[in-house]
Amino acid sequence: MLRNSLFRTARSGLQSMPALRASRTPSLLCQARRHLATVKAHEILEDKAAKTTNSDQWLKTVQGIDPFSKTQTRVYGSSSSSPVEEDSSPDNAVICPDHHSHELEHSIRDFLSTTRQRPRAGLKPDELVVKCPVCSPGKSRRLAYSAHLNTNTGAFVCTGCFEQGSWDKYQELAKRRNFQNTIPKSRATDPPPFEFAETTLMQLQTNLANHEEIYAALTGQEKGQLRLRPEMLAQYGVGLGFVNTAIPEILDLEALVKGCDHSVPCLVFPRTAFRTNSFIESSKDSGAALDPAQPVISTGRARGQGSAALSSMIEDASDSTGAAASLPDSASLSEFCTVQLKIVGWNIADLEMYVPVDEAQPGLFGFHVASAESPDIILTGHELDAVAAYQETGIPAVSLPKGPYQLPLDAMRALERYERVYVWLDDDHQGAAAAELITRKLGVDRCMVVHTKGGDPQGPKSASIALARGLDLTSILERSQPVQHDKVLDFSALREAVKFEVTNPDLIRGVESTDLPGWNASFKGLRPGELTILSGATGSGKTTVISQMSLDFCKSGVSTLWGSFEIPNVRLATRMMSQFAKRDVSKVPSDIDYWSRKFEQLPMYFLKFHGSTKPDTVLETMRHAVYAYDVKHIIIDNLQFMMSMQAKGMDKYDAQDAAIATFRQFATDEGVHITVVAHLRKDQPASDVDINSIFGSAKVTQEADNVVILQRYGNSDSKVRCLNVLKNRFDGTLGKIYISYNPETLGFTEIPAPRKRKSIKIIKSAVRLSMADRLVAEAEAGGSFEDIIDDQGNELTPASERPLR
Repeated sequence: MLRNSLFRTARSGLQSMPALRASRTPSLLCQARRHLATVKAHEILEDKAAKTTNSDQWLKTVQGIDPFSKTQTRVYGSSSSSPVEEDSSPDNAVICPDHHSHELEHSIRDFLSTTRQRPRAGLKPDELVVKCPVCSPGKSRRLAYSAHLNTNTGAFVCTGCFEQGSWDKYQELAKRRNFQNTIPKSRATDPPPFEFAETTLMQLQTNLANHEEIYAALTGQEKGQLRLRPEMLAQYGVGLGFVNTAIPEILDLEALVKGCDHSVPCLVFPRTAFRTNSFIESSKDSGAALDPAQPVISTGRARGQGSAALSSMIEDASDSTGAAASLPDSASLSEFCTVQLKIVGWNIADLEMYVPVDEAQPGLFGFHVASAESPDIILTGHELDAVAAYQETGIPAVSLPKGPYQLPLDAMRALERYERVYVWLDDDHQGAAAAELITRKLGVDRCMVVHTKGGDPQGPKSASIALARGLDLTSILERSQPVQHDKVLDFSALREAVKFEVTNPDLIRGVESTDLPGWNASFKGLRPGELTILSGATGSGKTTVISQMSLDFCKSGVSTLWGSFEIPNVRLATRMMSQFAKRDVSKVPSDIDYWSRKFEQLPMYFLKFHGSTKPDTVLETMRHAVYAYDVKHIIIDNLQFMMSMQAKGMDKYDAQDAAIATFRQFATDEGVHITVVAHLRKDQPASDVDINSIFGSAKVTQEADNVVILQRYGNSDSKVRCLNVLKNRFDGTLGKIYISYNPETLGFTEIPAPRKRKSIKIIKSAVRLSMADRLVAEAEAGGSFEDIIDDQGNELTPASERPLR
């Protein structure tokens, strides 16, 4: 077949590229890829209709090896178990019938029908998204679907609680928890997934084509314009909507399309997924639906090109280029549907919304473009970067779903079938750290990191900016490098990093605080890989300060994990929501739902521990959170409560030292910032507090990169506090940050340093003073007694201020 020939040509070109096992010319390779994508798009529907059941199963197996699979079920046309030759057509591959697999299939169908579930198609062809038997009770229906079930092996894994196991374990846990009873009796089954109307998505794309300013900024060829081709925007389904910024959630899609007086324009990026899979389709064909009463799954909406808006885009492109672009027709993409919309404000940095808010069926922007035939894929941090990368390189590109630095488990499973993953994030300090973390999660042996700047400090930091400057993205991709081993380094590996740090001092700063500018002046922001110790007297406000600061960093996109061993999570979340709203929400119950929806969109997570907990248990949970949610900031509040009653006598100091050493190593290995709240020694006077006043041995402060003590300023009723920076390993800046508590916002505000008042003593009669009193007065005045008091006891003018004679 022509498609197979082109596929082998493109693949052979890949294996001979310089940095990627290749050395063919970029134009030839790019041309082969584009021909492959065009031919594949036009033939996929015809092939699907003509394929037999066996070839459908073959397509399912070649798209990736599932991590739960114990055996390889694929065999080849002959009785020999050896694989066919490389040039053999894969259409000859057949699947050996397995009686056990048929029994497992019937068991899955019957059980899902009994529990009245509506399984969704996962991001892998042999995967279903079903309810988790452990964490779904008590959750909304949309959030309950968090378990990914492999239809070949029956193994499952939950992306919410990390429970995993075999199909027998799934049934056992489900029967024990009886989670099917969480469905109200008024409903016979769960409602279908969120469905987007065809006309709504068409109108969103029409809005983009009709908005001259934004459309020109995306497709124009002038300086400062992104130079994206209209057919690429059409293929990815990018649209334009209008959002009222005063409303935290989009409840009416019609309002998103038409807007109102107070709405602002926003780009709309659709996330797509499989509409269905072979497991669900075969159940329809056989008449054994999972739910006899209703259809198995919603039809959703195909990511097709049948709208008037897209047609106009294509016509505009053909007029400007002289030839119509080769695009797949709508039928060729009918196996995909839109599962969620991401709305990003145009020229508004902090506006980001989702419809629906809770992602029932996982999806990715550009998932329908990433075909199974392609061995490579590009992973970007932003949606427009994905469009630009695919347009210029011909390699399918998708974007991260949870911000530019987070890779959830759903997206990881969708990328398992690709041989090579190009991680193309922002080329800055945070992007480099995130790329290193993501490559470790996906596997360093198959990941290549793309550096857009190429060592130039003034270079573009992302793919879309590079395209806007007219650079060759294919050559940038070819310069990508694998992640180096992080345990053995020479100076050649550090040379560029040293040069970057010296020439760009502002870029190596961490995430800065918006509430406390003095914190930025001392610490230069929150950086990964560091350990901070925050201490203070009981009742001084340590938890209030650290909760406010963690919320401040979280609003800047730092995924945060809170471990509160002293205060229950409900009480802590209530306080943080009030700090987030800058008002006491408990006094206005009608606003709780509003602020809850906004607070829920923050990447904030909580540990389910309270009181004494073993450090190994906490560490294991922290590692899961870093892996699954890309957590960058972890708070332990506090160390003494976590270690309570785990050791006695002098052993408790050794246990505390071991815990601190463990946290220190974890911060370094995982690239996260850990803040540990610790108590002061009880026998330490408040006026003599220093770095040695923290409870425990000296190892606590020796292991820490930063040490801060919260102290009261003034009397016990004063609302002024002082953050005393006693250690700063980054650049050695020390000092004091003065803050004042505001009871209305339940938070602190930075204030200038208070002025010290000078105490003035009035001496009435100097002649009656004793010699001891005279000496004290002289010491306080800094001069001889006769210079400041006359014979009658009156205070004299200082000599420096007396007029010259």
